[in-house]
Amino acid sequence: MAELLNFINNLLWDSLLIYLLLGTGIWFTLRTGFIQIRHFCHTFTILKDSGTRGGGGISPFQALCTSLATRIGCGNLMGVAIALILGGPGAIF
Repeated sequence: MAELLNFINNLLWDSLLIYLLLGTGIWFTLRTGFIQIRHFCHTFTILKDSGTRGGGGISPFQALCTSLATRIGCGNLMGVAIALILGGPGAIF
């Protein structure tokens, strides 16, 4: 049973998952009409005058910083956890 699970795990993580993620990214890019490329400059236009708050909410810059902080923070936590699992206690040092 363990050999079967190892085979399925290796099949998914070594080859299939990479192609699925790449294909999904390309599909969403085509489906949304290359929105991440078309509106790249628009991002900086919005952030240029984002120091003022709207009607009692947070500014676009504050929303961007909050979003980035949560993504980077979670990535750092997961990176440390995976390093500990794969490398053992020596990975800390």
